[in-house]
Amino acid sequence: MSPEHLERFGLRAFRRPLEAAEVDRYAAQYEDARTTLEMSPVEAVQHVVRTLLTSPNFLLRIELGPDSKRSPGALNGHEIASRLSYLLWSSLPDEALFDAAERDELATEDELGQQVDRMLDDPKSAAFFQNFFGQWLGTRTLPSHSVDAALFPGWNDEVKGAMIDQANAFFTGFTTGERPWSEFLTAPHPESAPLAPLYANDPEGGRRGFLTLPAFLTLSSRAERTSPTSRAKTILAQLYCADLAPPAGVDIPELEAAGGDSGPVDNVREKLEKHRASPDCAGCHNLLDPIGLSLENFDAIGAYRTEYPNGDAVDATGKYGDAEFQDITGLIPELQKDPQLGLCPSEQLFTYALRRRPVGDDRGALQEIAARWGSGTIAELVKQVVTSDAFRRAAKGGAQ
Repeated sequence: MSPEHLERFGLRAFRRPLEAAEVDRYAAQYEDARTTLEMSPVEAVQHVVRTLLTSPNFLLRIELGPDSKRSPGALNGHEIASRLSYLLWSSLPDEALFDAAERDELATEDELGQQVDRMLDDPKSAAFFQNFFGQWLGTRTLPSHSVDAALFPGWNDEVKGAMIDQANAFFTGFTTGERPWSEFLTAPHPESAPLAPLYANDPEGGRRGFLTLPAFLTLSSRAERTSPTSRAKTILAQLYCADLAPPAGVDIPELEAAGGDSGPVDNVREKLEKHRASPDCAGCHNLLDPIGLSLENFDAIGAYRTEYPNGDAVDATGKYGDAEFQDITGLIPELQKDPQLGLCPSEQLFTYALRRRPVGDDRGALQEIAARWGSGTIAELVKQVVTSDAFRRAAKGGAQ
C-alpha cells in the first residue's frame, strides 16, 4: 500500500491530511500484515482500512485548531471544511472543499459565503432540507406517523410521500430561492397533484404558509383526530423557541376523559373546554388552545372541513392577546408581530450547525446574527452562522 494511496484514503477517512508519522505507521502496518501475518496484498489493505475506520479520527470529528492544542482557538481550514460539509451535506467534504482548505481559502467571510452558495446548489444539499428542517420542524418523522385509514380513507403511502416532497419544496424556496423568512407563515404552497383532494374544499385565501401545509397539520395530529394542543405546542416551541415544560407534579389526563366521560372525541373544542375547567390544566391551555383551535378547520391529514364527524360546526374563532380572530388567517398577522419569529431560526440553525445548545456569550452572538440576517433567506442565515466566531472556533474538548 503506497504512501500516496494512504494519503488519499486518509484524507477522506479523517477529513484532514494524514501527518507524516501517521503515513509511516500505516505503511509499516501494511508491511507487517504482509510479512508477519502472511496476508495477501488485498487482505493487508483491508487490515489497514479496518484500522483507519476504527480510529477516533474517523469516528469523531476531532478539532484541534491550527496549533494542535485542545483549547478554544481558530479552526484550521480542514476543520472548517468538515463543519461546512456536515452542516449542508451531512457528509464529508468534496474535492473542491478539500482544495479550498488546503489553500487556506476558508478564512474569509467572502470565501465561506461562496462555498455556501456552491454547496446549496449541489444536489447533496437535499440532506440539509431532510435533516435540518426535518429535525427542527419534525418532517422527517412523517414516514413513521400513524393515521387511522378507516377514519381518513384519503391517507396512503403516496399521499404521505407527497406531503414530504411538498414540505421540502416549500423549504427550498426559503433556502436556495429568493423567498425571505418573513413570509414563512404566508407563502403559497407548492402544487402537488396527489395532495389536490386535501385542497379541494379550501375557501379562497384560506390556506397559506407553513402552518397549513398538510405535512405540519398531519404531524401535529393524532392518528384518529386533530390535536390543537400539539399543534400549538409545536408552533410555540419550534417557531418561537418557547419553553413549554408541563407543570411539575400534575397528572395530565387524556382529553378523552375530560368532563368525566370517555369515548371518541368528535367535537375537540367542546372537549378542550371541559379539560380547561381543571385549574391544573387551565394555565397551559389558556395559552395553547386559541392557537391550536385556530387550525380546527383542517382535519388530521390537513383536509379542509367545516364540521366535525358528529355534525357539529367547526368553530376556529379565538382571541390572541387583545386581538380576536375567526380562524388561522386572522391569527397569522398576530403571530408575525412576535420578534421571536425572527430570532428563533438563528438559535435552531446555530444548534444544528454546532451540535450543541447556545450557552453564555452565545446569546449575544445570536442576537447579532439575527439582526444581520433580518429574516432574509435561510441561505443568508447559513452565511451569518458559518462566519460567526462560534462556528470558526474550536469547542472545548476538541471533538464533536
